[in-house]
Amino acid sequence: MPELDRGGWSLAYDLTGAADAPAALLLHDLPDDRRAWRALARDMTDGFRTIAPDFRGLGESGRPPDAAPPPAMADYAGDLIALLDALGIQRCAVVGAGFGAEVAIELALAVQERVDLVVLSGANPAPGHPSYDAALGAAEALRAEQGRLAARFGTGRAGVLAAEAQVGTFLRASMRERYRGIDADAFAAAHEALAARKDLLPRLGALAAPALVVAGEADPLLPAARLLAEALPDGRLVTIAGCGRGAPFVAPRAFEGALGAFLGDVRATANG
Repeated sequence: MPELDRGGWSLAYDLTGAADAPAALLLHDLPDDRRAWRALARDMTDGFRTIAPDFRGLGESGRPPDAAPPPAMADYAGDLIALLDALGIQRCAVVGAGFGAEVAIELALAVQERVDLVVLSGANPAPGHPSYDAALGAAEALRAEQGRLAARFGTGRAGVLAAEAQVGTFLRASMRERYRGIDADAFAAAHEALAARKDLLPRLGALAAPALVVAGEADPLLPAARLLAEALPDGRLVTIAGCGRGAPFVAPRAFEGALGAFLGDVRATANG
């Protein structure tokens, strides 16, 4: 397992594909880690060099000492910029799910000249936007409560809350299992950083890179996906039928199909 020394702690990541292939950065959601992307990374090996890191404090990554200030979203993006620098990668595609999609936007805004395209699933650019419905509000309230529970009681309680929304004993048990062993402080810190970030809509007009936004047609965050795609200068939205949240993993074939079509269009435009 390769690691990047961040001075007192290290960032773990997976690296696959040829060194001279175009780079693609794969950013995971919470409570997942980089393993969530291994199937996609394997499928992208022929055309890309994929880099899938664990965010600080999560998976096999360490985190700064307790005396360090709480991380902001810019700090998560900064970890990724340092990783790209260490690997000698000047330009890349960025694919993010959930929290990873939020960090992907932060990264793309910070170093626009290094991001060729972005693929986003599960991001909310403007919490509390007046166009949102009750279902989206409830989903965001649940996410915020999970962060608060993790800070006070650990991720076990957050997992129990997440499991309550699942239908069926197996899915509830599976959801609780996803939260076991996660560093509660790192999990809570990520939620706090996201909650502290301001509305992204005023900044998104500066992001000129081609952008694909993917959402399930039953995803409560679909209104946020629509808003995000409309706000991005070169954004497009793909909805996946019969799918709720977590489109890249609930409907991986459909997600990869949308990704492949998007990449094809971007290449055709670049060569046009």
